[in-house]
Order: sequence, then structure tokens, then C-alpha cells
Amino acid sequence: MSEYKNSISFEDGFCEIFDTEEKLKEYLAYAFEEYLEDGNFNVFYRSLELVIKARGTMQGFAKKVDLSKMGLYNIVKGKKEPKITTLAKILKELGLTLKIA
Repeated sequence: MSEYKNSISFEDGFCEIFDTEEKLKEYLAYAFEEYLEDGNFNVFYRSLELVIKARGTMQGFAKKVDLSKMGLYNIVKGKKEPKITTLAKILKELGLTLKIA
């Protein structure tokens, strides 16, 4: 067990690497582009979860976007695909916009 003394969780490591709003936005933009290319929304929503957690709590974020905590978890865990209006609210709260190009 002593070999793991200095280990950190994946999420803590993520927060150390993506330690600015700009880095978080770039990461999520990249994840969204990948989603558009491969159609794997589970990877994108996991990325969304990491960015939300890097900025605070899931419960606090859910309140800001007028979702239940369970509703937000269902989205980021891939159990429910959100309506575009819900995704737009989530992205807006993260300081991002949805572009069609």
C-alpha cells in the first residue's frame, strides 16, 4: 500500500493539468469536435463531467442550469441524451457557445 502514498485521483490530476478556464474550454471544444466526428457522445459527456467538476460540484452546477442533480448525472453518464436547449444551457454556463459552421 505504501507505493500509492503519492498517487492522486484521475480527476485531481485532470484539475492540475487543466487549471485555467481557457484550458478547460479548449479541452471541451476538442472533445465536442471528436464527438461530431465519431458520434460517441459518451466520451464527450464524460469530458463535460470532468470540466464541470473542475469548476465546482455537480449539484451546484445542476442548480445553475436548472436541472436536478440526477438529471445532470444521467446526461454525463450517457444514460440520457439531452435536448439541444439543455446542452446549450450547460455550454453557456461553462462560458461556451454551440456553433454551426
